Amino acid sequence: MEKERNSIELQGYSTLDVESRHQFEAISQVVKPFCDLKKPCSANNGFHAKYSAFDLDGIDFVNWESDPSHSERTNELIRKSDLDYWAIWFVQDGCRFDEFSDFSVKTKTGDLMLVPYAQQWRSRWEGGSLVSVGLNRDKFSWMASSLDEAILSIINGPLTGLLRTFISTLVNEAHKTTEDQKQVLSRSFSNLLAASFDPTADNLHNASTTLNAGRLTMAREFIRKNLARPELNVDFICKSLGMSRRTLYNVFEEHGGVAKCIKTARLQACYKALSDETDQGLVSTIAYQHGFTSMSLFSRQFKDQFGFSPKEVHECITADHIRPKITSPTLLDHLCKSTSCLDRGI
Repeated sequence: MEKERNSIELQGYSTLDVESRHQFEAISQVVKPFCDLKKPCSANNGFHAKYSAFDLDGIDFVNWESDPSHSERTNELIRKSDLDYWAIWFVQDGCRFDEFSDFSVKTKTGDLMLVPYAQQWRSRWEGGSLVSVGLNRDKFSWMASSLDEAILSIINGPLTGLLRTFISTLVNEAHKTTEDQKQVLSRSFSNLLAASFDPTADNLHNASTTLNAGRLTMAREFIRKNLARPELNVDFICKSLGMSRRTLYNVFEEHGGVAKCIKTARLQACYKALSDETDQGLVSTIAYQHGFTSMSLFSRQFKDQFGFSPKEVHECITADHIRPKITSPTLLDHLCKSTSCLDRGI
């Protein structure tokens, strides 16, 4: 894919570009300034590892994937390093065992832990993917006390889910992020961190735009994954995500409401299934699979949405009609739009 014009600079590395017997040594040299990588017994058969990294206006994101390994950050490496950082380690998939000077901790899929780069550690990684978010002490000196209090602890609070969503989205959408958006996203992430580690009224207020965008993204993703459930409604979403009805109504207010978003998501999923030539399911089966319980209501709503009936989908496609563009705004879209409106005083 061609790099988007003015997009942020992405750095990356993969051992897939190296002959298998040299893969472990190659990645060891890449990470050597940061940690000593220990060779596992299976490394002679090849060692899969890759990373992508980018800077978000002073916040460093590294998305790491690899086979199982052992690593160590020694005092000698710390003395040679100029990294005066905290880091949030987010285990997206896998399991990690870390030993610090007088403390050991196990992190698994979904866990976030705050660690200092100025402290030695030994680690056993069982393989998978991990995101490291580096927080420069100079940039985050204003919340140093809150971060220092949380060092070497697994982050667990009411905003943890939003932190996961934000970090995952930034990593997954990094290739779409432009230089013009960096400051907006950096400020939004900083506000979310402050609200997560020190949830004062001021911090929560400053993070309100970020929180609403994150909640909207979480709710939309939950809706997408639960379209088949007839009980998918406001109460079900609130109970599952731990949101109040008022909060859920507020985040969907400018998007037509919760019920409209559920209906639109179901209709778009049905359209996608009906237009898939490899899917030979009956119209009624597809409708029921996506939560519709009335065929007459489904047909009417489908035609209102797309301009033709469910049974006419294949006919319209073969007649070279323009297909509806089905896209879902991401967290970055919501944040950049909301912040742009605020900056213009809308």
